[in-house]
Amino acid sequence: SSGINAEYGGFNGIGDYHSHKSNANDEEFDILIGHLQDVVIEEGFQELQDSFLAEHCDQFEDEEENKLHYTDIYNRYIAALEGYIGGRMSQLCGPDFQMSTLLSLIQSRQQEVDLVLFDTLTSLADFSIFKETMINYKSQRDCDFDNLPTLVVTSLASGLPKH
Repeated sequence: SSGINAEYGGFNGIGDYHSHKSNANDEEFDILIGHLQDVVIEEGFQELQDSFLAEHCDQFEDEEENKLHYTDIYNRYIAALEGYIGGRMSQLCGPDFQMSTLLSLIQSRQQEVDLVLFDTLTSLADFSIFKETMINYKSQRDCDFDNLPTLVVTSLASGLPKH
């Protein structure tokens, strides 16, 4: 379906150009955010994150002091995840996609971004969250289920008199 209504999203001449431009910007923002949400829940993104954590978590200690090599690992983590996100977003949005534009758009409209997505993106920009994620990953991986106490459940019915 072509014509004025399709080209202008139903713009009917009432109102002004700014409201149409705002609607187009809103639509573009919604499309970008939708693609970004799809990318961060993709199996490939999850696998990249998981393999990076598995490979590097042993180098992190749960202590106040940050070691110098943490910064290098953090920078490689950011580069890997941003590279994945940027590559997938370019595939979905076209070659004109710019990660910097997306990030500034998200920052200026953060109240409109899904909280889980915003937390995911924020965690990429926060070293303390990264370190905590590494330590949590390591402790979950190292959890020794064989040494947990065994819970014995006795059926209440076994103690009831038989009729």
